[in-house]
Amino acid sequence: MTHQSRFRISAAQRELPSVTANVEAFCTAHDIPAATSNLMNLALDEVLSNIVKYAYDASNNGPIDVELAYSGRRFTVTVEDAGRPFDPLTFKGPVNNGPLNSRNPGGLGILFVKRLMDSTLYKRSGGRNRLTLVAKVPSPQVAKE
Repeated sequence: MTHQSRFRISAAQRELPSVTANVEAFCTAHDIPAATSNLMNLALDEVLSNIVKYAYDASNNGPIDVELAYSGRRFTVTVEDAGRPFDPLTFKGPVNNGPLNSRNPGGLGILFVKRLMDSTLYKRSGGRNRLTLVAKVPSPQVAKE
C-alpha cells in the first residue's frame, strides 16, 4: 500500500518550517522512524533553500509542489518547481583544494543531499524541475523474547 500526501508552498524562506512539520506529521502517521524523517528534512531544507534562492526571479515567489510517498520501506519526496532549469545531479561539486579564500562558494549542499539519500532523480518536463529524493526505511526491530 502506498501512502501519499501533497502540498504546495510558495518559494519563500518563511514557508520552509511548514515543510518540516508536514514531513514529521507524515512520518509519525506512517511509523517512519525519526532518524529517517530527520535525514529527509535535512535534505529537503537544502533543496528547498536552493529553490527559494535561485529558481525564481527575486520578485517572484513561485509555487513549489511537494509530494510525500511511503511504500515498500521507501520514503520518497518529490519536489517540483517551474523555476529556471537546473539539474543538481549533474553538478560535480566544488573543488576543495587550495586555500579557503580561493575556493568558489556553493555546491557542498548538493553533495550533502546526494550522500544523505539512497537515491536521487531529476527530470525537466513541461517547464518544470522535478527532483525526487529516496530514503530506505529500516525494518522495525523485532522484539527479543
